[in-house]
Amino acid sequence: MAVPVDISPVTLEQIPLIQDRRFDLRDVFGNDAPVELELGIGKGRFLIQQAETRPQTNFVGIEWASRYYRLVAERAAKRGLSNLRVLRDDAGKVVRDNVADKSISVLHVYFPDPWPKAKHNKRRLIQAPFAVEAARILRDGGLVRLATDHEDYAVQMEQVFRDDPQFDQTFRAIGDEAPEGVTNWEVKFRREGRTIHKFEFTRKPRESA
Repeated sequence: MAVPVDISPVTLEQIPLIQDRRFDLRDVFGNDAPVELELGIGKGRFLIQQAETRPQTNFVGIEWASRYYRLVAERAAKRGLSNLRVLRDDAGKVVRDNVADKSISVLHVYFPDPWPKAKHNKRRLIQAPFAVEAARILRDGGLVRLATDHEDYAVQMEQVFRDDPQFDQTFRAIGDEAPEGVTNWEVKFRREGRTIHKFEFTRKPRESA
């Protein structure tokens, strides 16, 4: 019989909706190291690899699917990754309500649900209000890195951040030009011959008061 894994050292507890507060990530990790946030971590391949190879950076991953959340938490706990935390919650809600201003250095959003039917497009994560929140939580010079295999969503992603005056586009690559990533979704989609779209946007410096 398998011995249960104690995942408490690598997990964050959901903040109840009745509480209006945000995570103090310096307190969570016990240091002032830069924090990178991944939304929709899936099986955690990217998140765990980054945490293992970059111990001087802290990582937070958000995942709604409980089976993936538990899987990643167990893997991280077994590896003793003190610079990684995972949270089971809705990514958009957490960014809007629970992430503090200027607390994130890089925001990773790889292969979010494209909601391909037109009537469901409004459920997509990457929309104008999300870009506003991304600008709020990012430090000056912080990055948003995006990837998708869905052409229509790629157009929307790029346009949303291009339209936000708080960002400059600093990278764009499609198809063969797009560097390979390690997320499980990207590995799967590349094997299927799908076209990958990748973008990066940099948070402009805030104007002095």
